[in-house]
Amino acid sequence: MKVCISNPPYNLRWEHPVFAQVQERFSQTFLPPESNSNFAFILTALNECDKCVFILPNNVLNAGNKEEVEIRKYLVEKNYLEAVIACPQNMFEATSIPVCILCFNKKKDTTKIVMVNAIDYCDKEVREQRGQFGGSAHENRVYKKEVNVFSDSQIEMIVSVIKNKVSEDNLSKCVTIEDVKSNEYNLSPTLYVTQNLDEEKTRSYEDISNDLNRIINYKNCLKLTINETLAKSLGLLDIVENMKESQKLSENMNEILGKIDIKIKKENFISLSKNKNEIKFENNSKEQISEILWLILNNWRQMIYHLNTEENRYLAELRDKLLNDLFSGKVDLDKV
Repeated sequence: MKVCISNPPYNLRWEHPVFAQVQERFSQTFLPPESNSNFAFILTALNECDKCVFILPNNVLNAGNKEEVEIRKYLVEKNYLEAVIACPQNMFEATSIPVCILCFNKKKDTTKIVMVNAIDYCDKEVREQRGQFGGSAHENRVYKKEVNVFSDSQIEMIVSVIKNKVSEDNLSKCVTIEDVKSNEYNLSPTLYVTQNLDEEKTRSYEDISNDLNRIINYKNCLKLTINETLAKSLGLLDIVENMKESQKLSENMNEILGKIDIKIKKENFISLSKNKNEIKFENNSKEQISEILWLILNNWRQMIYHLNTEENRYLAELRDKLLNDLFSGKVDLDKV
């Protein structure tokens, strides 16, 4: 039995290969969109292996574009999907985004799918890491970052509910293909797992503000400075206005929350410029690189690889022509 375990690059752009639809890995369903290769990795692995486990961003569970909905439908109705695990946020050192684990098995002995909502089943761990950018002032500095981790007992509990196909309140739900179909092939475990919540119980101000500030930090991590005319033509002015409204709301909230030592951070992720045609991204965090910037860098890198290949092809063509003309006497370097 061939098995694949993969944590591929997230949301990576790709190009459809020539005659992709007739390739065995894609022939039975829709082609994954070129804007996102998540399902291309999954379909390729399932074409080669009997069992596959993928760590992927949560948008793979419920992306609404036609191609990805149809691929999820295909995977569910072929009875390949064995389990889905929703993981907590902040499990990686480089990004805070929550991810999921998709478990596939082409030789299942049941049509059941185990949905696991493990978002609240984790421990905190503080890790030290040295700065990677910004010169010696940052590269010689050790930063501490708190991440969420699964303990051995938590892992054993998750594995047990999947192996035994157990439905347990607040953790797991064993569902049918029809259940998933009725939810339009949305694979988010939170849709299926029963939550026993105390309606009277609320989180503390500190917990709520920490989550709110985490989101604001994530938005502020990458700042865009853009020419005002360009921003208008690209439809970005509404984002600027929304940010200004959020800033005012934060100021008003802080006047009240300051009395209980709680503070909401100020949003600052876009600004307008008068400089002609200016478009500039800045990574504002000293502790991490924005995930959005990683996506931009990955796309830029792929384009540079492509252009380097094209450049080398033309250089080789030029070299061959030049050598041919030198040997034939059409070009005389002594006269150049």
